[in-house]
Amino acid sequence: MNAVVQLAILETKMFFRDRLSVFWTFLFPVVMIWLFGSMFVGSEMNGLTFAEQFVPSWIGVNIVTTSFFTLGTVLAGYRETGVLRRYQSTPLQPWKILAAHTVQGTVIFFFSAVLLMVFGMWMYSLSLPEYIGSTLLALVISILAFFPFALFLTSLAKNTQAAAAISSLFLNVMLFLSGATFPIAFMPEALQLVAKLLPLYYVINLLRGTWNEAPISSYGFEVGILLGISIVSILLASRFFRWNGK
Repeated sequence: MNAVVQLAILETKMFFRDRLSVFWTFLFPVVMIWLFGSMFVGSEMNGLTFAEQFVPSWIGVNIVTTSFFTLGTVLAGYRETGVLRRYQSTPLQPWKILAAHTVQGTVIFFFSAVLLMVFGMWMYSLSLPEYIGSTLLALVISILAFFPFALFLTSLAKNTQAAAAISSLFLNVMLFLSGATFPIAFMPEALQLVAKLLPLYYVINLLRGTWNEAPISSYGFEVGILLGISIVSILLASRFFRWNGK
């Protein structure tokens, strides 16, 4: 277990040395909330203020960015450059390497979530989650769904560029069609159906709901969908993930 922690610390240090990763993970969501806040602050929808809708949503978006770009794309790059193959020649078992990256991604995500929450409280008088235990559990379930989902999808890429393209495609589709930025009710019926096929749609419903309205026990459908995605993604990732570029 000590090896997992040491590797996670090393990967975290490397992450914070990459200015682009830091920008997209920490600053970009803050800027987006500020931009949308300049347009929608003061308005309400379904009885929720701007902050009550957008801050939980963008915390959900950060799960996507962390899982695809901090975990999936990075591991694809390590595979292409032979880092994963060299890891295999060390006493580290494969599961410890994946566990270390999962721990690192989770830590980075929670840093970003706290930053967004503090920014929302400071700028838009956001309140703490109404059901904070349920919200934390919702975050854990969302991570369990998205981390293996991203690992599976990026494992299909032949190189880092392809993994980055897959990550960008899924991020942009989910960003604009899941309800994170534009209300689902304003979309055409066809797009509303598409939205319900996206994992982020259920993450946003779960986070918004536990933050503002009811405990997680009231969102059994969303929890079931995300746990199902987690199980299927773990099985697929274990089948298709490659430790070398061949």
